[in-house]
Amino acid sequence: MLSSLTQKEMKETDGRRILGIIAGDGKLPAMLAQSAKEKGYKVVSLALTEDALARMQPLCEAIMHSPPGLLGRNISYLKSQGVQDVVFIGKLNKVQLLRNILKIDLTAIKEMSKLANLNDGSIQTAVGGFMESHGMRVVTQSEFLPQLFPSVGVMTKKQPTAAEYVDVEYGYKIAKELARMEIGQTVVVRDRMIIAIEAIEGTDEAIRRGVQLADGPVIVVKVARPVQDQRFDIPAAGLRTLNAMLAKKPGGVLAVAAGEVMMVEQEEMIRFADEHQIAIVAVSGD
Repeated sequence: MLSSLTQKEMKETDGRRILGIIAGDGKLPAMLAQSAKEKGYKVVSLALTEDALARMQPLCEAIMHSPPGLLGRNISYLKSQGVQDVVFIGKLNKVQLLRNILKIDLTAIKEMSKLANLNDGSIQTAVGGFMESHGMRVVTQSEFLPQLFPSVGVMTKKQPTAAEYVDVEYGYKIAKELARMEIGQTVVVRDRMIIAIEAIEGTDEAIRRGVQLADGPVIVVKVARPVQDQRFDIPAAGLRTLNAMLAKKPGGVLAVAAGEVMMVEQEEMIRFADEHQIAIVAVSGD
């Protein structure tokens, strides 16, 4: 599905910069689009999923739905819209990517063949460099959504206990190492034991597995990579994260790296956590 600006419309931008949002699943792309419009940007989007297409269409002056592997087609679309700045945001399920592995064009094959490995960071940096080689500036999510990055402190009525803080500290170190190796960015801890780690299945499934194995409330620690390119794949937590933490008994702790992990739907998350006696805390490794 393609909605394009006419040549006349392209020329009549009223001095506004044109932002291209590379959108995955979830609420974040639409939130960023609204923020960009309020800042005076003309917003167009490349929707990588059906979910992104449905959420973004009302907010964009032009939008196209296309898989990420059609790199040549996607870059041509963004250039045709006069895009000057590009931002990547939203969840992209890796299992879905594997199932659509054949949806890749010659441009993508050429660019990926230059990489030493196919880790997330390598691919994202390569795609960003490719876009910049075509005259587009890749910008960060935090330029538009700074309010979603919490500072150090407890955000809920419930405070973590001393024992839970021990688990948080232990999990933080493991999660950072896991992220450094580009395996995942979330660990599930109980009594200084790693119950589950995030891999290709994603954060929520890893948490559910941990809750099931622990047969009760758990400590979830989510971080960013030690050297995180802020233009790509910023980790986020939301209501789905908390829902995955629900156990037979109330309780548990969600600990996120302060200033690194985005907290989506913060007010709703805090209300939900208070109802289920879950503590939410932003922590630092310093």
